[in-house]
Amino acid sequence: MTEFRETYDAVVVGSGPNGLCAAVALAQAGASVLVLESSEELGGGTRTAELTLPGFQHDLCSAVHTMGVLSPFFRSLPLEAHGLRWIAPPASVAHPLDDEPAVMLWPSLDQTCDDLGMDGPSYRKLLGPFLKDPHGFLEDALGPLGLPRHPVTLARFGLQAIWPATWLAGRRFTGRARALFAGCAAHSILPLDSLFTSALGMMFTIAGHIEPWPVAAGGSQSIHRALSSLLHELGGKTRTGVRVTSHRD
Repeated sequence: MTEFRETYDAVVVGSGPNGLCAAVALAQAGASVLVLESSEELGGGTRTAELTLPGFQHDLCSAVHTMGVLSPFFRSLPLEAHGLRWIAPPASVAHPLDDEPAVMLWPSLDQTCDDLGMDGPSYRKLLGPFLKDPHGFLEDALGPLGLPRHPVTLARFGLQAIWPATWLAGRRFTGRARALFAGCAAHSILPLDSLFTSALGMMFTIAGHIEPWPVAAGGSQSIHRALSSLLHELGGKTRTGVRVTSHRD
């Protein structure tokens, strides 16, 4: 077991994006920070490897980073200067259907509503209010607990997000939008008749109208590499292959 005798203001255990972001925020505030990772590579779920043929990179866990490109904290960091480049598709989602064209989540709300046919007006009524100031909404929805800057918008979201996706989609839609909403809500990894599954359905469809769901150029590893590069620039340190144990006196 490796022992460390250095002293730090903060030690972060785990080097996934959340751990690295916490370390960056601490380093920005002037704290000395050490990030410890038990694996031989940083990144947690943002790792990429050659799993099939040489030269072909595959993301091991996360691949499409819907909220990464929209995170208020990520947007405040100079990650592009540290090698992170987002690649955006023409549409975020293509949900296949039997005997009719796939339903698409286009960046344009108008284009998506046109594609949804009879569900278009209801879809616009549900999501349109959150697109008037989308980044302001996301700052409240994704930020620390506290008084929101846009309480009416956040309350509107909460009143819809609490419901099961099956109930909200069944109440709001009659056709193609049900498939689109269900596919986005399924990212909750819960049965769609569970409470709060509408939160993911709404958040992911809203996100697709702010920025297309992107991938990171070079694979998800580019995210942790950019974060760790920034952390090192700020004076923070990282160590891999470390097993952390606790001792009690």
